[in-house]
Amino acid sequence: MENKRYSMKDFAEEYGLETDKKSCYGVYNGYRIHVKYSVMGNPACLVTVVTDTDGKNENLEKFLEKNKKELKLSAYGVVGIGLMVSPQVYTHVFRQVKEILDKITSYLKKNGFPGADSCPYCGTALDETAVPMVESGIPFSAHCACFDRAYETARRKEEAQRALPANKLAGMGGALCGALIGAAAAAILFFMWNFAALGAAVAVFLGGWLYAKFGGKNTLFKVIGVAILSLLVLAAAYFVCLLVQAGGDVSKIGEQIASDADYRRGFLFNTVFLFVFDAIGTVYAVFSYLRERKKISANMYKAG
Repeated sequence: MENKRYSMKDFAEEYGLETDKKSCYGVYNGYRIHVKYSVMGNPACLVTVVTDTDGKNENLEKFLEKNKKELKLSAYGVVGIGLMVSPQVYTHVFRQVKEILDKITSYLKKNGFPGADSCPYCGTALDETAVPMVESGIPFSAHCACFDRAYETARRKEEAQRALPANKLAGMGGALCGALIGAAAAAILFFMWNFAALGAAVAVFLGGWLYAKFGGKNTLFKVIGVAILSLLVLAAAYFVCLLVQAGGDVSKIGEQIASDADYRRGFLFNTVFLFVFDAIGTVYAVFSYLRERKKISANMYKAG
């Protein structure tokens, strides 16, 4: 019986939850929850429990950190409307989701976190001013005034974010550092296994991360700039590796490409995959850019 397939639909029916294509939601053990699951999703599973965490954030984070191994959490966070956890579950997914929810909601009850009959923004009981609403795809109810304040706060934060300087020069400095580290990795890989191309992946991922760390804003310029800079630096690094291998004789490189099939194959393989790995990293950066562009306020609305 325990090995019987237990789907999202089964889980939702058993606990009176509503479902849509990739999620189920409703009241579970006294708390409003939302479970999103998609095998190809990133993350594949995201569990949200709605509650007011004001003044108890640190204790809740400590609980999640202490129990992250037992709960199989790859990531977790305490957010404005409660908590979100991303468990790594591969088999018997919703049986494990149930166990995770049981442990989390039991902790919340024991420690006096408000349940589904309270507003997650202020923690007080819902009354006649309560409105059904949605935030980031998660349905729940809140006081109308609390919703209005939260919406305006989100808009102000977004406006402040848009007003921040782009810091393109500083960002590109970080991207250059990432590209140089990628070039060093490419050189090591080339002389060990004749496969320098993997350094492009290092360059574009690390370059994007350092672009932000150096103060650069996540803009389309960042995506394109990191991609082009990484490709140029890695192509130059690969040429230097070939030159060193050829004893400093540029003409020897051309001669080997023309006459040695194995050398030519390795050259083409590295050249093609320099572009491939740079493109893979860039596609990831594009998705990250688009995700960050999404306005929180645009995903906050009254459902009634």
